[in-house]
Amino acid sequence: MLVRKIWEEGEKAGPINKLLVKREETETIALGYVQLESGNSTKVDAHDDEEEIYFILKGRAILMIGDEKTEIGPGMVAYVPRNMKHNMTCISEENLEYLYFANWPK
Repeated sequence: MLVRKIWEEGEKAGPINKLLVKREETETIALGYVQLESGNSTKVDAHDDEEEIYFILKGRAILMIGDEKTEIGPGMVAYVPRNMKHNMTCISEENLEYLYFANWPK
């Protein structure tokens, strides 16, 4: 059994990127949590061996996947296919918080 907290009580605000469930601990999936301050962006990245799903918890962002950009916010999900460059920029006054699920073929 694998059970973990997303954040600890009293944890400082600010940029956070933590892998909650590692690929080595599962068969084909990983889970991470990201907190991004207003105006900040994640690095532009692309993965040839994984696809991702983002679930937005708080805040608003511009999500870039490939050459497309769209605004996303709480309660929304987004799919990032393999080999697509992607990143997020927080555009809300409150921090952006989201979970990401990464999946690899078996």
